[in-house]
Amino acid sequence: MSKKRLSRRSLLASTTATVTYGLAGCIQGEGGDEATETETSAGDSEFDPANPEFPQSMQALIQAGYETGAIEDLENMEERDEPRYGDPVQETPSSDDDLLDPDKLAFAMTPTEDPAAYRDTMQPLMDNIAEETGKDVEYFPLQSYASMIEAMRSERLHVGGFSTGPTPFAVNLAGAVPFSIQVSDDGAFGYRLWLATQSDNDEINALEDLEGKRIAHAEPSSNSGNQAPRALFENEGVVPDDDYEVSYSGGHEQSILGVANGDYDAAPVCSTCVTRVADADNVDPTNIKVVWASNPFPTTSFNYRYNLTPEIQEGIRTAFLEYDYSDTDIAETFEGRGKWVEIDYATAYDIILQIQEKNGVEYETGNLEE
Repeated sequence: MSKKRLSRRSLLASTTATVTYGLAGCIQGEGGDEATETETSAGDSEFDPANPEFPQSMQALIQAGYETGAIEDLENMEERDEPRYGDPVQETPSSDDDLLDPDKLAFAMTPTEDPAAYRDTMQPLMDNIAEETGKDVEYFPLQSYASMIEAMRSERLHVGGFSTGPTPFAVNLAGAVPFSIQVSDDGAFGYRLWLATQSDNDEINALEDLEGKRIAHAEPSSNSGNQAPRALFENEGVVPDDDYEVSYSGGHEQSILGVANGDYDAAPVCSTCVTRVADADNVDPTNIKVVWASNPFPTTSFNYRYNLTPEIQEGIRTAFLEYDYSDTDIAETFEGRGKWVEIDYATAYDIILQIQEKNGVEYETGNLEE
């Protein structure tokens, strides 16, 4: 268990010193025309994450770490006083009678096939929450997003990690306060939507080239594999099902393998998902090019219920934000992400709220998507 205290200021300073990513525009940056000796299958210029230009070899994006976002992406997001869609985060009640002071704090992670899978992994964090709040902490295994939302709404769950799509549901239905996300030592977080095609496909070099093509979407409930492209592509003037044929592949791996094998002309895919496929040698990233990329999506948000006493809230925040878990199973399990940084929900989740607004999502438990 790591008990190393970490200054929030020192974390931000150390991570921003090691990354060079920027956020240019709402969806995709432009620029980056400096020639180098590095040659890729999609072009002759080395990829610059601070000034991204496309098309670009998937291999070059992986080498540049562009499958994730970085601390500077968070810092450069346009600040919002209120979320663009849905309700704002609820404020801590001013009356003591409305505050929640449980004898024991219940902690849960986003549901998996094995609801108790993260119990041992998250023990160092739960120990620090207990130390900082003076409350015993128990792991609360849950089997669905709806049950997790309901548990926090009914005050049976007090601290939890909610997946990307369910986070706005947690805010709007359960009184959740998203305050932090995980990052790696070099500040990496989240994932991107990539639009991928074959490197030798000369007909597709930009989003607008999808017209009349057969495009693989992962599955209807997928954020980056369907919900996000339906919203973000339409914002760019390309409407799925109208401008191109949508064919559901069944998942991101199936989409990228289908592109590589020529079954589909292109596919919107989760960047970290297809990077894992490449790392497993199931697809050659030099044979794939990316012609469009989104800004990074946040991954799991960490939340506490809004009406916990201020003392408990502060203890929870301290356990997340002022400790370093890089030498624990937490970092090993979550791809090196052993630290947490503070976020503002309306700002960090704006791209997710754009997607949900565009797709007409209503915040009801029956509409929960991953």
